[in-house]
Amino acid sequence: MWQVRVSPCGDFDNHPFQSNHFTCEPLAAAMGAEVVGVRLPELSDEGVASLKQALWKHKMLYLRDQHLSHAEHEEFAARLGPFAVDAYTQGVPGHREVHPIIKEADEVTPSLFGGGWHTDSPFLPEPPSITFLRQVEGPPYGGDTTWANCALAYRHLSKTYQDMLRGLRVHMSAANNFSTQAFLRGEPIDFGTVEKREQGLKGSYHPLVRTHPETGEPSLYICDTYAAGIEGMTTHEAKPLIDYLVQHTIQHAFTCRLRWKPGMVCMWDNAATMHLGPNDYDGFRREMYRTTTSGGAPF
Repeated sequence: MWQVRVSPCGDFDNHPFQSNHFTCEPLAAAMGAEVVGVRLPELSDEGVASLKQALWKHKMLYLRDQHLSHAEHEEFAARLGPFAVDAYTQGVPGHREVHPIIKEADEVTPSLFGGGWHTDSPFLPEPPSITFLRQVEGPPYGGDTTWANCALAYRHLSKTYQDMLRGLRVHMSAANNFSTQAFLRGEPIDFGTVEKREQGLKGSYHPLVRTHPETGEPSLYICDTYAAGIEGMTTHEAKPLIDYLVQHTIQHAFTCRLRWKPGMVCMWDNAATMHLGPNDYDGFRREMYRTTTSGGAPF
């Protein structure tokens, strides 16, 4: 008998976070919100605490017309928490925590940094918590970023499936990404140090269903780029499960999409989201800078 796939519905709650320091305007039903009425360097300590609570709720926040300098970027990001160790990139001169992500107009590559669905550096024993990204220059179209709400996707699984997943551990490794990028680019990824490279290739085992350290919310910890296997399973057993969970999570209903503008900043919660930035703007320059906030070991 043929069956019609049922669209996700019902369990969507992205109503605006209420704060005395700013206003949140939801971007999509699944997740995401624009923060208006404030410039980040002028936000009080209470305002920053409120902003983090808004982030835990909406999973991704963005602000227009911030036009931060490297110093302002680094100073504000430090207020979100201690900086994480960046697994790939090196900081700009004088601001070691501010990492450039730049694609020149004449650069043509079949494999773009961040071009596949991923959560940031899950192969580390303690992956980063918050990623903070800003745009200085961008294409007139293309270069968008899309996020998927992994907590919402988990809630839309059946209880039977949820029960099956709890207790499993996913192996997160950069080995597949390393090999693909090296093949397509004709050169290996620069991890900066031998230690970083070895950790990236070795990877880490984390709960497939993780608990958010601030809210207690359960979420799928899944990733199309780095999920290499599941502890105790053969590759043939694990791959269909990983593939299904990725495809389930990136359904349009669980996502939001941001069209960047110069001066815009954005932050997201790596414990509850995946994201990607398509390689769809050849011929245009895109200049971005990011910082990451440290997170503990997923549990």
